[in-house]
Amino acid sequence: MRNGTRIIAAIAAAACLATAACSRGGGAASFDGVFEKLRRAKSFDEVRPYYTSGTIDAIERAVSEGAVSKGGRLRVLPLFNAKTSWEELSRKVEGDRGTVRIRYTDHPVENMIGVQMEFNMVREKGSWRIDLEDSIRASLGGGRGGAEDYIRRIRKGY
Repeated sequence: MRNGTRIIAAIAAAACLATAACSRGGGAASFDGVFEKLRRAKSFDEVRPYYTSGTIDAIERAVSEGAVSKGGRLRVLPLFNAKTSWEELSRKVEGDRGTVRIRYTDHPVENMIGVQMEFNMVREKGSWRIDLEDSIRASLGGGRGGAEDYIRRIRKGY
């Protein structure tokens, strides 16, 4: 398998792992309801405001370098939809940075139920946004273990 294909496959697998960290009543509302808003988004342009500018820049760079297709940009990010729910396990806020750890309580992929995920949050332009920049750059740029490291860090909660 070519390196680019392997990276895209790993990103798709990572997106499945990080799929839909949202809930009908989850505690992520403490971060301006980012996860609840993402659950209604249907396109990359609609999810853009809920991720840091660095995260979006990393994805756009991957598109320009041919590692991800323009139509595949949304698949690089965790999937949020109405078929997933979670419970908040912990939340930490220090100034303009925070983390939220969730456990999936419902998910379209059965083996994801019970999986714990941690999302880094950053207050940017007055709103809380999900920060995946380092993970995406590392997986697409081949740094620090590439795509395999990205998946491992997602499983460990970054």
